[in-house]
Amino acid sequence: MINYLPYIFGVTSFFGGLFMFLYSFRLYKPKFKNEYAKKRHEESLKKFGTLMKVCSIILILNGSYDLIKRDSDRYKIGSRNLEWTQKDRDALIESCMRDVGATAINYPQITKEYCTCFVEKIMEGTTKSQYEKILTKSQEEQTNEILPIIQDCINELKQSIDILNR
Repeated sequence: MINYLPYIFGVTSFFGGLFMFLYSFRLYKPKFKNEYAKKRHEESLKKFGTLMKVCSIILILNGSYDLIKRDSDRYKIGSRNLEWTQKDRDALIESCMRDVGATAINYPQITKEYCTCFVEKIMEGTTKSQYEKILTKSQEEQTNEILPIIQDCINELKQSIDILNR
């Protein structure tokens, strides 16, 4: 799915900065209805001209960055430390391999595939904070909440072991 926020913010920032740049450096000269409006315009440029020049350049650079880089994670709302990381993924896989026990010894490749599937389903189905809350519950409650998420992985594990045992 395409995230349009980098494009929206990039275009808005770029063209807003460009307009402010043209306006503050007096390259754009608006037409005024009366002399009072012209005088007010000149006073605002004297008072805020330097600030507008600096801000316009910052806006142009920010808009250009958004359009070139298109980093959709930049616009996520919420705490970034609650998101899953590669370190979390590796730790969960290692923990899974350890928890599976004898199956990991007897079927190392199948167990690795199962644990990878398990971790991917957990990371897709829950946030890091939700998973941490689940782990604080009793074993039965954990099983009830996690089992529906990972059922496909368990089925694949059983099928793979059955195929090898035939």
